[in-house]
Amino acid sequence: MRNLLRFVLSLLCVCAIACGGSNTPLDADTRQAIDSISSLQMRQARIELDTQCATRRRTELPQLVDSIKKERIREIQQQLRTMPR
Repeated sequence: MRNLLRFVLSLLCVCAIACGGSNTPLDADTRQAIDSISSLQMRQARIELDTQCATRRRTELPQLVDSIKKERIREIQQQLRTMPR
């Protein structure tokens, strides 16, 4: 339903812009429709990005931290091997 509404509003905006010519200012209804569509799309994009970020934080961050820890342990072991006894 949302996608259909978004499509119809987009189509109306395109038609309104195309019919008016490039120098014709947009009327209030067209500007309102554009604002509504862009607000809806920005809100949806934020939700999707937040979801992706949370997923990556849960899956990739622990792996990265583990990798850093392993590298640090290797460095410490190397330093211990090269220390005079």
